Amino acid sequence: MIPTRWTDFDALGHLTHAAYPVFLDEARDAFLAKSVGSFSDWPCVVAHVSIYYLREVRYPAPSVTVRTGVRTLGDTSITFTQQVLGPDGELAAEGQAVVVAFDPETRSSRPIGEEDRALLTAGRPTENAPIGED
Repeated sequence: MIPTRWTDFDALGHLTHAAYPVFLDEARDAFLAKSVGSFSDWPCVVAHVSIYYLREVRYPAPSVTVRTGVRTLGDTSITFTQQVLGPDGELAAEGQAVVVAFDPETRSSRPIGEEDRALLTAGRPTENAPIGED
């Protein structure tokens, strides 16, 4: 679960659209930390994020749950699929993100090695289960 803050809510009394990318980012970071290591061990950059807002999460929701899974694994990138659930467990939003493995020395993408590929596809979610099979 990811706790919400007062500033995550807007004048209409629901989670503002700007809070969702932060929740998704925190969940992806947790997924990566559990599978391949912290950001300093496994640097990456976000190349794309899209979010479909399905229903509101109303104040005073104390937290949301984000399910995160790997949809596809490319040579240098990971496509994540994510779901944001309100405190009642109902689906509030769906997201997708593409994260590129990054080499800080060359300032460019780097290949994802076989060991990391195995760790990423082993499904080591935080409260997150792999989702989004097409």
